Amino acid sequence: MSTSRTDTPTAHPLTGLGWNPRVEHAFDSLSHASGHALYPARVSSSRRGGALVRLPGEAHADYAPALTRAAREDPSTAPCAGDWVAVRRSGDTWLVEAVLERSTSLVRQGVAKDSHDQVLAANVDAVLVCEAADQGPNVGRLERFLSLAWACGATPVVAVTKSELAGDRLPEVLELVRTVAAGADVYGVSAHTGDGLAELAPRFLPGTSWVLLGTSGAGKSSLVNSLAGQSLMDTGEIRQDKRGRHTTTHRQLLELPGGALVLDIPGVRRIDVPGDPEGVDRTFADVGELAGRCRFRDCSHGSEPGCAITAAVDEGELDSERLARWNRLRREAEWNSARGDQRVRAERKQRWKAAEREARANARLKRGR
Repeated sequence: MSTSRTDTPTAHPLTGLGWNPRVEHAFDSLSHASGHALYPARVSSSRRGGALVRLPGEAHADYAPALTRAAREDPSTAPCAGDWVAVRRSGDTWLVEAVLERSTSLVRQGVAKDSHDQVLAANVDAVLVCEAADQGPNVGRLERFLSLAWACGATPVVAVTKSELAGDRLPEVLELVRTVAAGADVYGVSAHTGDGLAELAPRFLPGTSWVLLGTSGAGKSSLVNSLAGQSLMDTGEIRQDKRGRHTTTHRQLLELPGGALVLDIPGVRRIDVPGDPEGVDRTFADVGELAGRCRFRDCSHGSEPGCAITAAVDEGELDSERLARWNRLRREAEWNSARGDQRVRAERKQRWKAAEREARANARLKRGR
């Protein structure tokens, strides 16, 4: 008598960390071209010169020499929390051989003289922007966070935290947030009372990767603990000046009991919008839609006749302060884009000079000098 058997595909050991066909293809392509035995891993946290990786068990890995050199030239290429990497053994040490191509990158525009960008998190599906109800909300800061989230290619979601502290003002606070967060879902939540968590929690699907973005003291750590139903992160006290203390001091990858992955990063007070204008355009989609109605394509939205934006401000349809913030962030994005182009040109010029010096040195050697 014969029996039939149905084979069930075995799940990849990194499936719970977000392993998917895109990552598998990128790793296989790199592995086949390498002379080393490589293993896939995801970066849980990173420090200068090394990273904590999940294989799926945790291990510390140093950077391979080639990766160290590349990161020295461009820090944005160094592994960061959320990255998928290829690692190999070197004696008793794990080495990060390469960073796989990122599907999304939450990038803070470089503010140093070299204008290199800082990658805050990689390969995230959604960005949870946390804005404390008792701290405003600060709509200008929120617009910057949203611009950053939209530019990275992930879905932004806004959590108005500490909702219990808003009292009767909560509906007004939520309405204000929704007016500047068009296209993003907004939730009022309280880690203290549990209000709103039942509505937000279903968004954290198994295998999805989230990053929490907000200032110190916005309640990110408390929110993660409430969503997890356990203490995964330390929480801190708010200072007398209402500014939060940095309870998160480095980026780390956390796994919620339901299977979602959360990247918590240190609180960020200053955000320079990326040079890519898409983030600002998505955040100010309402203003952009008005601009499309202007009579002239090159309208500067000042005193030109037929300016739909000026008319919207005069009629009370558009807040003049929101218009001013749109103009400010657009100029900032343009400046940062030009700054990045200038850095690329400078680096290219340095490579050309180095090549010329090497060519002259080789020519002298051939002449016997």
